[in-house]
Amino acid sequence: MPKADSSLAKDRFKLWDDDAEEKIDAAAMADVARACGCKFTQEQFNKICGAEYKPGDKKVTVEEFLPIYEKLCSEKSPGNKFDFLEGLRVFDQDNVGKVMSAEIKHVLMALGERLNSDQAEEIIEHAGKADEEGMVKYEDFINRVLAGPFPEEEND
Repeated sequence: MPKADSSLAKDRFKLWDDDAEEKIDAAAMADVARACGCKFTQEQFNKICGAEYKPGDKKVTVEEFLPIYEKLCSEKSPGNKFDFLEGLRVFDQDNVGKVMSAEIKHVLMALGERLNSDQAEEIIEHAGKADEEGMVKYEDFINRVLAGPFPEEEND
């Protein structure tokens, strides 16, 4: 789990401060914490905040955000590469390192923090790279998902 970096959190917080009023929408706190490298589920976020915020519900200052951010960074990670490999390996009956993209979609929609069909398809489209038979190399898929939406930024 990443160590909480308050300097990084303050910088990222400013990116979500659209009105330059030194406050962000409380619903964006999870996005800011994830942009700082914290890994947690929506359920963990709601538990720590004590509420499920919707856009426009409340504005928070950086001073209100930092203690929440620190708690989120200390949360147990929802899984690691090995956990995800083992989970998808169950569908690899031929032991070739590939599973049907439909099986990945099923897992994304049915287990853990469930996604809707459009969300699952978007992830598969960007990280799945299915072959002509609809098979996906699941280790490559997991690596792309864990790298996040902008993996090239990690190397900068």
